[in-house]
Amino acid sequence: MSAMMLLEFDVLLDAPAARVFAAVTEGRHLTQWFCDACESEPHRGGRLMMRWTKPSASAEEFVATWQRIEPRIAASFQGGHAGYPDGSAGEIEFALIPAADRTHLWVRHRMPDTPPYTPIAERYRAAWPRALARLEKYLTPTT
Repeated sequence: MSAMMLLEFDVLLDAPAARVFAAVTEGRHLTQWFCDACESEPHRGGRLMMRWTKPSASAEEFVATWQRIEPRIAASFQGGHAGYPDGSAGEIEFALIPAADRTHLWVRHRMPDTPPYTPIAERYRAAWPRALARLEKYLTPTT
C-alpha cells in the first residue's frame, strides 16, 4: 500500500450532533454548504454523487461510496472522477464529538502521497476551511 497524505480540519459548531450528522451526509443539506447538486444514500455501501457548477469547477460528477455511517458519531466516503490521478480524490471522514448542544467536527481527508496529488492537496488545504465556514454559517441559528 502506498503512503497516504492526511489533511485535517476541525470546527466547533453551534448545533447538536444529529443536526451536524445530517448536514454532512444528506443531499438536501450538502447542497446548502458543500456542493451545488447532490444525491446521497447515507448507508454503508450507499452512493454519493455531487456536482459543482462554478466556472472553475470540474464538469464531471464526483461519484463516491459511503464507507462508514454511524449516526451522530462518524461518516466517511471514497470516490472521485476521471479528473483525479487514479480517478480517486481519496477518503473523506467526518468525526463528531458532542459537547452539550454543540458539536466538534473533525474532517480528515486522506489521499495518496504522490507528486500528482500535491497540487490537489493544496487546493483542498485551502478549500476545506472555506467549506467548513459555510457549514458553520448554515448551522448557526439566527436570532
